[in-house]
Amino acid sequence: MANRLLFSNSPYLLQHANNPVDWYPWGDEAFEKARRENKPIFLSIGYASCHWCHVMAHESFEDEQVADYLNRHFVSIKVDREERPDVDSIYMNAVVALTGHGGWPLSVFLTPEGKPFFGGTYYPPVARHRLPAFIDVLRAIQEAWATKREQIEEATAQIYNALQQQYQTRLSRRSIKKEDLEAATTQMLHAYDWQYGGWGKAPKFPQPIALEFLIRRYTNDHSLTKLKELIEHALEKMSLGGMYDLLEGGFCRYSTDQRWMVPHFEKMLYDNAQLGLVYLYAYILTRNETFKFILEQIVEFLLNNLRDSSGLYYSSMDADSEGEEGKYYTFTLEELRNTLTPEEYEHFSLTHHLSPLESNPQWMVFQPIERHPPEDKLALTVRVYEKVRQLRATKTRPNIDDKCILSWNGLLLRFFAEASKYLDSEKFLNLATSLATAIRDWYLKENALFRIKRGDTISTPALLEDYSAVIIGLLSLYEVSGDNQWFALSKFLANLMLEKFADPKGGFFDVSAEHNHLILRPKEIQDTATPSANTLAFRALLTLSVLDGTYLEFLDKHLPFIESILDHVLRYPLSFASWLTLIDMILVEPREAVLVGSYQELRPFFKVLWSTLRGNLIVCHSDIPLPPSTPQILKDRPKINQQPTAYLCRLGFCQNPTTDVQEFDKMLTAN
Repeated sequence: MANRLLFSNSPYLLQHANNPVDWYPWGDEAFEKARRENKPIFLSIGYASCHWCHVMAHESFEDEQVADYLNRHFVSIKVDREERPDVDSIYMNAVVALTGHGGWPLSVFLTPEGKPFFGGTYYPPVARHRLPAFIDVLRAIQEAWATKREQIEEATAQIYNALQQQYQTRLSRRSIKKEDLEAATTQMLHAYDWQYGGWGKAPKFPQPIALEFLIRRYTNDHSLTKLKELIEHALEKMSLGGMYDLLEGGFCRYSTDQRWMVPHFEKMLYDNAQLGLVYLYAYILTRNETFKFILEQIVEFLLNNLRDSSGLYYSSMDADSEGEEGKYYTFTLEELRNTLTPEEYEHFSLTHHLSPLESNPQWMVFQPIERHPPEDKLALTVRVYEKVRQLRATKTRPNIDDKCILSWNGLLLRFFAEASKYLDSEKFLNLATSLATAIRDWYLKENALFRIKRGDTISTPALLEDYSAVIIGLLSLYEVSGDNQWFALSKFLANLMLEKFADPKGGFFDVSAEHNHLILRPKEIQDTATPSANTLAFRALLTLSVLDGTYLEFLDKHLPFIESILDHVLRYPLSFASWLTLIDMILVEPREAVLVGSYQELRPFFKVLWSTLRGNLIVCHSDIPLPPSTPQILKDRPKINQQPTAYLCRLGFCQNPTTDVQEFDKMLTAN
């Protein structure tokens, strides 16, 4: 018998719609029932492509005995963390405070008011590996609720106070300076794994936010040659590991081991959008053709697997198929021997690592031992890949989480726009324009953004991360296309963002007042798998302030909050890398390139402008007459002798303009 999740629009919630657990979605009905019946709430948070979420669902939520106990003694709420990262943030922080670690599925026990008093992550059906059985946890919580309410209330108050302090406490302000970036960079270099690449041991994540910061640092100071070495090493090692899909392109979420050999197999839109951008920037810096190939393969994966008919992109591709993690991506030795000729199999086994899965050793992940096969073996390698690709095509494909999340599409929009700029690519410009158009047409309704699109339905008021990521993507598209509608839309959304999310004490709340039943308004400043929404908001406003000539006002208003968390940033640079990028943008001080002329007339200037990365340069261009609501820095910039004209400025003060492309190149190089 189906439960209330049957009426949800979330693929993750729909996966649980036929559980015997009497699930409620997050909302009034569940909280009112808990208050009316004086029952604790069991809150379970996960997402559709999460392997361990599937495991706990099969082991516990499909079990009649467990479901019966939950239904009698608890009100059970199921949340898709990708729909409601605000809910996830609050209760993940609570569980980390309680246990020292977090993860998904997240299992939290709440009072009827929504305040947490106990929690963990995955619980097995029987006790093992120091984890108690889930049914035993339920019984202990029920007994405590019945007999130890006073202790529960004390624990609830302590956890709630800790959460309040986490979101509100800031260290004392001190001015940012160049030495801060140098110290953070040095710390990242010392922590880097120079043997295998990346940071940390296992599990190992790709860290595109940190890599983008280091790329920016090297872009602004080419004497930092060790950074260039790190960037190339990290991206090369990741792409040689099992996280990178040699057959279809794209990256899996993380590696389960230090050597990048065996991945956790789900493929996320946000990872591939951010890694695509990092590989793009690294290609422009190094001209390493492998990096260009990888970013192009990321795009092919997205187009072939995650693109919606509307031009938006789905959230993820599952880790599991046929009930097994990684089965689609892996092969048994017998399968490979039966598919390849003896010569092909020998070549394949000599040129690739074959790594067994810990969970099922008969399945093998493969990675190339070296990047480039010998010239005389190239055709053989291509033939082997094609045969293995055909073998994979006989397998059951993993499910797609077909909801389109606004902030993740915003990250992808930026990647497409930046690729169109630096690769001078009509294909990428068309992809970016199509995506921006779909974002505008689907998510913007009655002067507000929504977060989720699935099918023809939009839902969930947008969060700060949605507004800020989309504004940055739109500004990147405006910079390359010169189409003023994208500037106008970004400015309109920025005003809405300020109205809905700004904290009078500085910075931004993650949620607006439209998000219901939250015990407090979260204000995350730390990066997760995506940049802190606060830094995205500041970067968006910084760019707009330069375009509108209000940069000094931006600093007056927002620099105090940015400086107030500097000690956090310098203590944990890997966890606050997006703040380091923002600080670098402020310290280097932005410049403006203002170009006047038609798009075609200006193409020689664009070729010079985007021949290399220019991390602190903000570009706008337009023909005359200027469209309405154009950026302030475009005004009073005439053409010289009716020729396409370039101005190079800083804080609105411009050098003598030029109509000569070579002179423009010299001006860019000199500054």
